[in-house]
Parts: sequence; structure tokens; C-alpha cells
Amino acid sequence: MSHHEPARVPTGQKSASAQGRSGEHPAGRRVDIDLLRAVAVLAVILFHFDVTGLSGGFLGVDMFFVISGYLITLHIRQQLGEGKFSFVNFYARRIRRLFPALAATLVLTGIGALLLLPAALLQNFAHSAIASSAYVSNAYFWSVADYFDTDNVYKPLLHTWSLSVEEQFYIFWPLAVLLFHRRHLNFVIAAAGIVSLLGGLFLDFSPVTVFYHFPFRVHEFAVGALVSGLSLSRLPRGVGTGLVIAAILAIAWGLVATTPQSAFPGWGSGAVIVGTALIIAVSHPLLNRDRLVFRPFLRIGLTSYSAYLVHWPLLVFYKLSRPGPLGLSEILLLLGATLLLAEIFYRLVEQPTSKVKLPRFRFALIAMAPLMLLYALGFNLVAPVIRQQMVAHPAAAGEAYTVTQVLDGIEDRRAVREQAEQEIQDKVTGQLATDRKVIAVLGDSHAVDVSLALRLALGDDNVNVVLIHSICDPLTLDSIAVSMEALYKSHSQDQTREEGYCYPQHADLLNKIEQASPDLVVFSEAWRADAVPYLGKTLEDIKAAVPAKILVLGRVPQFVGSPDVIFRDADTLQQVNQFAWNRRYKAFDDFDSTLSGIAGEAGAAFISKWDLVCPDKVCDMVIGSVLGYTDAQHWSLAGMKLYGGRLIADPVFQQAIMP
Repeated sequence: MSHHEPARVPTGQKSASAQGRSGEHPAGRRVDIDLLRAVAVLAVILFHFDVTGLSGGFLGVDMFFVISGYLITLHIRQQLGEGKFSFVNFYARRIRRLFPALAATLVLTGIGALLLLPAALLQNFAHSAIASSAYVSNAYFWSVADYFDTDNVYKPLLHTWSLSVEEQFYIFWPLAVLLFHRRHLNFVIAAAGIVSLLGGLFLDFSPVTVFYHFPFRVHEFAVGALVSGLSLSRLPRGVGTGLVIAAILAIAWGLVATTPQSAFPGWGSGAVIVGTALIIAVSHPLLNRDRLVFRPFLRIGLTSYSAYLVHWPLLVFYKLSRPGPLGLSEILLLLGATLLLAEIFYRLVEQPTSKVKLPRFRFALIAMAPLMLLYALGFNLVAPVIRQQMVAHPAAAGEAYTVTQVLDGIEDRRAVREQAEQEIQDKVTGQLATDRKVIAVLGDSHAVDVSLALRLALGDDNVNVVLIHSICDPLTLDSIAVSMEALYKSHSQDQTREEGYCYPQHADLLNKIEQASPDLVVFSEAWRADAVPYLGKTLEDIKAAVPAKILVLGRVPQFVGSPDVIFRDADTLQQVNQFAWNRRYKAFDDFDSTLSGIAGEAGAAFISKWDLVCPDKVCDMVIGSVLGYTDAQHWSLAGMKLYGGRLIADPVFQQAIMP
């Protein structure tokens, strides 16, 4: 986030504090930039708080990058023009401005993590703290942003990715300005911005890569940097007013019309970037007077750095105890708490540290960087020990394990898959059954779970399970009556929305099934409402292609959050099972009846996974001393064994596998 000392007020224009009454807005700060800061941080906060109608609120970060490009480049240009620029002083000033509040956030969030996060999430937090303190958290969160990643809402430091992008900007930008400030600086800035923009648009990188990495954000800093050498404040008043109004409308449109699924860079981000740059360049009196109506927003702009730092950990810790969508009263409560904490941070951390004198204490300030990293490394070492001591309390009467011990013992999904494969291989004798069946399991990660469950239950000697796995929907190409773009517009996996990614998956589905020559085709998929209408035609296509029976499995019971979070309030292991049914994701309740009807019409069999996991609406979540799930919707090794055993014992499955 961009929060620096104020830019100089353009020549011939009074500062906000000179125009208003003394003390109303700090001297030397441009009102319009603080208003932009307020809009940016509120957009990000309200987006994270799931406020309806602000689907592009995350573009507030883009606004901050433009502001940062402007202020930093202007500051360096001014210092170079006066012959006063020093790299040491520059970085000491950046550290003085940014590190104290971030350090306070890391310490306080670390305490909250120790008290509230489950063991696995605490370990992830400790790693992210190291990355955040070293200002490489954008690379860290990019590296773990895959299909098996923990829900983002349980990452208290996720928002620091943007701080890392800014710090990387601070490393490279001063050197570039120093090298080219006498000649060709604007050309170099423009060229860097164009290359960055074209790279984001046309290079073959995933949307997640483009979103998180500094090279693809350079164009936003560059636009602000170009404005630092351009002033439109002398335009005729009417022209300037028109440009400001157009800029405000562009920003508003970008924040409202953009969605997380929109292309980036795209029209929405472009509108926000250009709109922000225009307001800064015009520096119109309309937005540069300390008006009464501006006061609340100016204060938010002044404390925006702290507000950004505290809002996300606050939301994460709140959702640990109350998962699910936020209600209006909760949004207002969290917003009020965020602004209050931001004010406290600003008064107790930001203001006092901003008075530390330069250059007298510049080396002491620079020493904060390695000290913050040492703190994060130390936390990574001692946090597991502290956590272990905190949960080492006796189990309830009659139970060998506590709820906390069981929940903290949830294993990583990758490890579970490796254990399952190893256990399957250990049982292989090589003596293949004479009537060995071939079962083709189609679907996404839930097909992986079912394929492993079947192999664990039946053994590779007795059955050949062929996994046909993809993040794309298990639909034949001929069955899909809409474009790929329309089919995947709301899919949670970014890759599915990349042009041409899913088309070959659908085109090859029948060929893969034919090559397997299955006796039974099993569908195991996290079915989406956009895909279900085309399942019936897919079943018909498969029946026409291969003489196999078909079994459609219902959607897996999914819970409203990570099990190691949502069941932590249970006092006994039995309560975990009792709580589970009411903590299911109820939005999927109607899928089974729909899927059952489609399967019946196509002559296929159907089994509900609810009957496997939660027979008679009582879920078997705790299996011995472990949980049946690794996350909100995937089975553990124990879950694969229990639920898979129930699957093969189901009369419908027995009938489907018979000749």
C-alpha cells in the first residue's frame, strides 16, 4: 500500500491546511491524494468484507500502486534536482514509514495466531511471517496458491503481498530514476510500463502469476511516475472539472463492474489506474479544499496504511469463530473495529516513529529490517513448542484424545494421497483376479478421493481403477450447449477460464473412456450449477460409446470452513459428529435430487455421498483418533477407508459392478 510523506503541493496552489482552518488537515498533504487513499482502502476493506456491489474492490490496491509511483518518483526527482538524494536516507525513510506498523502487526497477529489458529494453519502463518518480514510474501502466497491451498480466509498475512510488491518497487525504481533523470527518464518509464502491460496481457502465465508478481504491476507504478513529471493543473477550469468527473466515474465503474474473474490487466483495472492518475495530474481545486464533507474520508486516508494492515487479520480471526458470509451488522462491526484500530495504530505507532530524526538515526532504522526477519524466524522456531504446551490438556472422561489434538492432527492432503498409494502398493501381490473389473472414475479432486477409496477397499489385484481426472467439468464436448467462456465464468479455478484450456479435456473425454474399456463408469465431481444441465447428454454419449454401466455419485458433504477451525468449539469428539450436519454448506443441499433425477432419466445409477458420510443426518467425522476430512471437502485416509467401505457395500454399487 502506498503511504508516504505528502507530495509537495503544486506551485501557485495553497495547501489544504492553508485553505481551511488551522489543524483541520495536516500541512503539505494534498487533499485529493488522501481522498484517493480513503477510496482505495475502503474499497479493499469492503471487498474483503463481502459487501454486495463492490466486486472490484480489490482494485483499490492498483490505486495505491499508482499513488506510490507518483509520490516516490516525484520525491526522488525533487531530491536529485536539489542535489540531496541519498540511497541510505531514501531507504531509511521508507523503513521509518512502513516497518514499525508492519512490525506491530506481525507481533500482534502472531499472538492471535498462537491463541486461535490450528497447528497446520499456525505453521503456514509462521512461514508467511518470514516471507512478509523479508518483503517477499507476494512470491510466497503465489507459490501456495494452488488447487489444494488452504482457504485464503485463514491466512492472516495474505494482504501483505501488496506491501512486498511495493518494497520491490522501492529497490529497483530509485536506481532507474538516478540513471536516467537527466535524459530519457519519461521514455524509460513509459517503455517499462508498456512492457509490463504487454507481458501481463500476452505472455503465457496464469492469472495468479500476473496478479502477484511485481513485473506485471510495473505499469501501474509507471503511470503514477509519468504523472510526477506532468501537471494538468493549469488547464481551463471547465476542462479540469470535466476530467475529474470522468476520472471519478471511471474509478467507480472499475470498482463496481470488475469481478475477481475479470481479465487482469483488463478494462476495469485500466479505468481505475487512468482515473487515479488523472485526478493526481489535474490537482483540481474541487478536490483540494478541506471541506467539511471530506473530513471523515481525509481521516481514513491519513490512517489508511494502518487500516489496511489491521483489517485482514481482524477478519480472519473473526471468521475463525464465525465462519460463513458476513451479515450487515457484522460488516458494520468489523468496519468500526478496523477504523478504531487504525486510529490507535496511527497515534501510537505511525506518528511517534515518523518523528525519528534523519539522518541521525538512519542506520538504526535500517537495522529494523534484519531485526524483523529475525523475529519471524524465531517465531517459526518457538511457535510449535508454545502451541504444543497450550493444547497439552487432558481429554474428556472416556476419551483418549482431546478435540484439539484430533483437529491439530489433520494431515496435509498431499501426504494423505501418498500414504494411500503406499498402503495400496503394500497390498499388491500380483495375483490378478480372473474376473478383475475395470472401473473408470471421472471428475476432479473428488474423483481422486473415490479412486483411492475404491483401490483401498477392493485392492488393485481385484479391480483396475482408471482415474480420468481434470479440474474441468466431466462433460463430453457435444453435450455442452454454451461457450467455454460461459460454462466456466464462475469456476473457482482460474485455469479453466484460460482460452483453450478445457476444450481439449471435453473433446478427449470419450476417447479416454473408450481406451479404458470400463465395466463401470463412476462420476465423482464437485458439481457446479453451470455444469449440471449438460450431464444428461454426457451420460447418453457415454452409453453410446461403451457398453459399461454408469454410476453417478452425489456431491460430497462440504462444510462451511476448514474442519480444524469450525469444530474447535466442540468439547468432546462426539460433539464434533453432532455439530457437523448443521455446519454443512447448505447451498448444495438440492444437488442430490437433481443429480439423481438426471441419472435416472439416462438409465444410470445414483448414490448419495451424504449417505456415506452422514447416514441419517449424523456425520461420522471423527474416526478413531483422526478426522475423516483433510479440509472442508476432501477425505483423509481414514475417511477414504470408512466412506469407501460404505460405498462398495451399498446395494446400488454392488448391482452396478455385477455382470
